[in-house]
Amino acid sequence: MKYLSFALLLLSSSLAAQFDNIYYDNEVYVDYIESIQFSHEGLSLSLPIIDLRGGQLFLEFDDRDGGFKNYTYHIIHCDKDWNPSPLDEIEYIDGFNGEEIDGFRYSTNAYSEYTHYELALPNEDLRWSISGNYLLSIYDQDQEVTVLTRQFIVTESAVSLGADIVRPDNSLKRNSHQELKVAIKMKDLRVRSPQEEIFLSIMQNGNTNSSYHNLQGTYVRDNTIYFDQYDMVTYPALKEFRNCDIRSLKYRSEFVYSIDQEDGVTDVLMDLGRKRANKHFHTEPDANGGFIIQNKDFADGDVSGEYVNVIFTLEAEREYEENIFITGAFTDWKVREKYQMDYDLTRGLYTKTLTLKQGYYDYMFALENADGMLEMDPIEGSWYEAENDYQLIAYYRPFGGEYDRVVGVNVVNSNPDN
Repeated sequence: MKYLSFALLLLSSSLAAQFDNIYYDNEVYVDYIESIQFSHEGLSLSLPIIDLRGGQLFLEFDDRDGGFKNYTYHIIHCDKDWNPSPLDEIEYIDGFNGEEIDGFRYSTNAYSEYTHYELALPNEDLRWSISGNYLLSIYDQDQEVTVLTRQFIVTESAVSLGADIVRPDNSLKRNSHQELKVAIKMKDLRVRSPQEEIFLSIMQNGNTNSSYHNLQGTYVRDNTIYFDQYDMVTYPALKEFRNCDIRSLKYRSEFVYSIDQEDGVTDVLMDLGRKRANKHFHTEPDANGGFIIQNKDFADGDVSGEYVNVIFTLEAEREYEENIFITGAFTDWKVREKYQMDYDLTRGLYTKTLTLKQGYYDYMFALENADGMLEMDPIEGSWYEAENDYQLIAYYRPFGGEYDRVVGVNVVNSNPDN
């Protein structure tokens, strides 16, 4: 028993150290992990939001070092603010944390060496037993370092959510923003004090960094909570996203200026980017900021896709006071140095070269504001007519409850009548 107690103590200390230096957010902690996708299998543009009753999420990523590494995975239950919940693992897990990722394949591309890892959740070794926010952590056992973390949401279907997307009542935002008036119908969920126990979060196009959190209802009527206070939930409508389509390197897609291949290195130069803030809106298809890994030149793009140098430019007569970034789902919508553009005074433009795997990428140019957040509308512009997806997430914690349940999720599309 002494040896067992000592072993358990060592294991507990090891796990505690493993999570000491991580962010409870979508993060990458090493520079050799690329092309992270976390979605429903076969639906690359879907978000990692899954019903408690069933389904499966699929994590994929590349290790650019190549070879094999002993990666393990853990899930951590979080509260509605993405902090670790007070629950013990046994209260939210059926199975075991710390299992190895046994799905991996080596690249078949002659010029890009990497190992592609795959993980399905839930699986035979681990499944969750309650709803809520969760963090998935991938750990390198050999180097003793966390390499990436991903947020995901497990939801019940205890309430139904809906929203009307309208022109804002605020006249200053009427032509540039979209306002959401949300209603949560509680169905059979018995809530003693809805305005104190039900909380609402909203994301635009899956962008967790532009979310509304912990919204509380304006009033309750007929077992429905309404969120429609003046100017309560308004988003810049933006415009349709720019795109970088490098699914084939045999021909130039729209917005690709040139493709140069020499000595096993491929450089893709995008068309000159120009500020769109003062240009009229026009509808064009996009993926609402998402991305897809795909190789049209060869089968099985997960391991045949080539990593290429993509050169982005943005015309600017003078340098902005703020930092300029490329942003989209593939950047986790984050302020990260690797996505910051550099100003070329001689040519009067910003440039940035990113190494991207063959695929389709939506993106925009954004300014970093004083709060360290990215604002796309100063460069891209914002028109009410733009098409956006909005994710609505309802949390419930009764008075005295130990954790935040996710009791409903819905996605609404602006799709306004022009």
